[in-house]
Amino acid sequence: MACCVKKLTNVLVFCLIFLATNAYCDDWTGFQHDSTHSGSSTVSFADEFITHLWTFSPTGRTWNYKSGSSVWSSSACIVDVKGKSIIYAGFYNNNFYAVDAKDGSLIWRFIAGNRFNHAPVFAEINSRPMVFAACSDRTIYALDALSGEKIWGYETLPWSYMLSEAIVSSPIIIRLDNLSLLACAVWNSSQMPFNSFQKGQLYVLNAASGEKLYSVVLSATPLNSPCLGNINGEPAIFISSNDGSVFALNAKDGKVIWQVILDSGLFSSPSILSDKQNSRIFIGSRFGNLYCLDAVTGKTIWTKKTGHAIDSTPAIGNIDGNAYVYIGSYDRNIYCFDAATGEKVWNYKTGDYVVSSCALARISGRAVVFAHSLDNKLYCLDGLNGSVVWNFDLGKLIWAYNTRGDTIWSSPAVGMAGDKPILVFPCYDSKLYAFSAAIGGSN
Repeated sequence: MACCVKKLTNVLVFCLIFLATNAYCDDWTGFQHDSTHSGSSTVSFADEFITHLWTFSPTGRTWNYKSGSSVWSSSACIVDVKGKSIIYAGFYNNNFYAVDAKDGSLIWRFIAGNRFNHAPVFAEINSRPMVFAACSDRTIYALDALSGEKIWGYETLPWSYMLSEAIVSSPIIIRLDNLSLLACAVWNSSQMPFNSFQKGQLYVLNAASGEKLYSVVLSATPLNSPCLGNINGEPAIFISSNDGSVFALNAKDGKVIWQVILDSGLFSSPSILSDKQNSRIFIGSRFGNLYCLDAVTGKTIWTKKTGHAIDSTPAIGNIDGNAYVYIGSYDRNIYCFDAATGEKVWNYKTGDYVVSSCALARISGRAVVFAHSLDNKLYCLDGLNGSVVWNFDLGKLIWAYNTRGDTIWSSPAVGMAGDKPILVFPCYDSKLYAFSAAIGGSN
């Protein structure tokens, strides 16, 4: 451990003023694009006539339903790799796919030992483009982004008959000095007689080699996806657990800075908003509360109640100098709250639960919110007033029912396919959908 800490003594100054100023770069360092979970991009569609571009149907068998499973990734990753626009997504059939963003054709696939439920990330490490994904086979994989070749795989526990399949998170990329780190949460459990355990553990690995720098056991329950911020100028990892705890950890060595316990179980991942004045964390709870926490102390700044559970990871957008938080709720609504005060700005009621996290973009300069509801529709709403700009009817669930809190639902993502803005959604009908405006262009 001491050796690992020495490697990380010099820390980059983290610039976390995102949203309006955050430029869309080639790296895709966390769920919904960035390691802060903002869900926000500078992508702008030329007009509101968004059309269906293509549908990708995964190869291989789609198996029957299993508890807690999905046939889609929680979100896709959209990047430009050496001039080629590629979408990466993992599926329930144990396959991880690279798909051409322009036409939906298969570039390569990688087969693992179990399903991929969570979003991958992408970064260029030592001049080599790499994509990273965690799998339920207890392994975190690093793949060559162009060929799909396995560069390394970090097995969090060796296989045994007594081990359950893992529950994993979406990873994040952390840049510290000249070192690139990968942070990912994995829950493992064993039913070994007299030596059973359940461990929700955060792993921090060297992204280039897969070498473990440190790991921290935080809970007996699964952990959600970590996000990156700072505390008093030092890089910090924020993560929540299903038992209702939120943690802040020093990113250099994994030491817990603070821990708070909220009102109920947490299946929402934290998002962070940082500016020159303060840093705030936003997270939803199973009691239907949206929390705003002080990033330095963990103290609650404000709380707002919705009509049902919030599993959605909050998205944070900046419109005309004001920050807004967007979340979905099991009460069937998509909400917009003022990030500073918690005042509800608007809500839009859909036809079913909204577990999807929102993706933020623009249409001809107008701020919009993309979200999915279990009413089988993908929605585009005005970011300021919640009015419907566009919606699209997707395929139906391949099973005859859904189970609240038992399934990992997908979220839309926006990026660029060459010079064309693109909206991507891995749907619960086991297909990957892509959309764009009738006229190309970006801001």
